[in-house]
Amino acid sequence: MAAGGAVAAAVVGGALWYLGRTPSTPPATTSSPAATATASTATTPTTSAVGGKIVILARSDYHQDAHMKALIPYFKSKYPGVEVEYIPKGYNDLYQVAKLAMTRGSSDYDVLYLDEPWIREFKQWAIAVDGVDLSGYPNKVLEPVRAGGGLYAVPILGNYNFYFYRSDVLEQINESEPRSLDDMMRIAETVQRKLAPRVYGFTGNFTVGQGSGAAGDAYALLLLAYGGAFFDPKDGVTPVLDSQEAVDALKAAKFFVKNGHPQITSWPDLRAIHESVYQGEAASGLVWNGWIQYVDDPQRSKVVGKVEVMALPGRKGPVAHTGIWHYVVPKFSRNQEAAKAFVRAATSYEAQLKAQLEVGMPPTRATVYADPEVKRKNRLADDYAKIVEAGTPARTSPIWTAAQPRLNEIIAKYFQDAISAEDAVGQMHAVLVDLSKREGLI
Repeated sequence: MAAGGAVAAAVVGGALWYLGRTPSTPPATTSSPAATATASTATTPTTSAVGGKIVILARSDYHQDAHMKALIPYFKSKYPGVEVEYIPKGYNDLYQVAKLAMTRGSSDYDVLYLDEPWIREFKQWAIAVDGVDLSGYPNKVLEPVRAGGGLYAVPILGNYNFYFYRSDVLEQINESEPRSLDDMMRIAETVQRKLAPRVYGFTGNFTVGQGSGAAGDAYALLLLAYGGAFFDPKDGVTPVLDSQEAVDALKAAKFFVKNGHPQITSWPDLRAIHESVYQGEAASGLVWNGWIQYVDDPQRSKVVGKVEVMALPGRKGPVAHTGIWHYVVPKFSRNQEAAKAFVRAATSYEAQLKAQLEVGMPPTRATVYADPEVKRKNRLADDYAKIVEAGTPARTSPIWTAAQPRLNEIIAKYFQDAISAEDAVGQMHAVLVDLSKREGLI
């Protein structure tokens, strides 16, 4: 999901970065074959030609669940002779460790699990993975990662940022599903006025340093909804933020902060945002798939059957923000064939279907949502399929990771009434231009 602290972020963000980081957990190793999964996908080389051990550097939290309970067992059912070590890290730690390893040319890791904003930066260290079955992937997910006859980063977890609302709360205030951004704002304001503090009007990531912070999370999605962009969609790198749409989106962000959860700008960690939904503390908000994957699990959620999801009703049509996680095989890996075999197997339709059914992992293959068993188990499957169709990337330039902490600081000043929305957008645009020129992108 959203980009995390680059080396620059650790300096700029200072103590905020360290307070917000998720502690690492011990490595997890698996070497026992799992039960045979459903129909196999075509993979090369053959099973007998692949062996040894691979080390996967990846995320903790629900990402780890998806790997340990579904993706790695599926791979092991196809390649029982390969030992897999999974090293889970918190969001910011993952970026730091992966970046340091690559800049040092380390062969410690065979597969990197990377968030969408990071992959362009890591392309220089990636080898193309060929033989990936591309059926079921939206073209706009594949186009940015094509390299020769393969993919330099292979999409696996289909995280999207979108809008949710509580149907029971909307009924209570005599509202229906929002059809416009104004409807979303009215619903949040009405709930805040009538029901807070029992239920707050809005939730989401409007912070300076959690995950991607406001810049790469809530504001990025609102920016798309208002018809704006950080970078020109034609080339993905030319800054175009300085616009009225960007100002309108920033003003909307501040409106939702005013009519939102009291911690909306100061969550102690990302999990607290998940819990604001699960505990029924908010009537609506902007969330990622993984944040609400247990919303209908009575052991985790107090709002079973009450949460609905949808793309934002943007000015130019439905819109969601992509935050897809990818696998990258680094050129420094000493077991590249086994690493590529893992990537092909774990991203297959069958593996993604297994992960969706067993742990609720959001797939990158939209066709998984059409599976009858998925639709039976997940009442929101059709809605998620529509969100995938509306998904649009916002953080498309390689400078994003360096820019993000500076953008978050500017947004925070605006939330604190230290600068105007117009000045904030102008300053953010200047940051993007400066960094783009330094990197020779414009």
